[in-house]
Amino acid sequence: CAVNGTCFSSLDYENGESCRFTVWEGGLLDVVSFRTEQVHDKLTVTGATYSGINGPHDVTISAGDEIIWESDYSSTYLGFEICVRNPCIATNSPGDDGSDGNFYCVNGGVIGG
Repeated sequence: CAVNGTCFSSLDYENGESCRFTVWEGGLLDVVSFRTEQVHDKLTVTGATYSGINGPHDVTISAGDEIIWESDYSSTYLGFEICVRNPCIATNSPGDDGSDGNFYCVNGGVIGG
């Protein structure tokens, strides 16, 4: 298992792996790649289990959450790489007066208004 910036992974994983990742800053999970042995090699995120080709894309996580990875002792696959991205939060609320404008996000994105 590895951590690189806001990304965590277990690529080309081995049999019998067990890892815990602790989330430092909340956000949304962005699945870069995900391929594990269906049912047997699983990633658990906030109580939900993921395996096969269905990773936890766009799942909201909070600081302090734990993500648990476990593989059994039979087959291995390509593994996974997942990053935490900050959701786009507008710094201003759109007005209800019919005006048009752009609202800038805390993380640098732009919401068209």
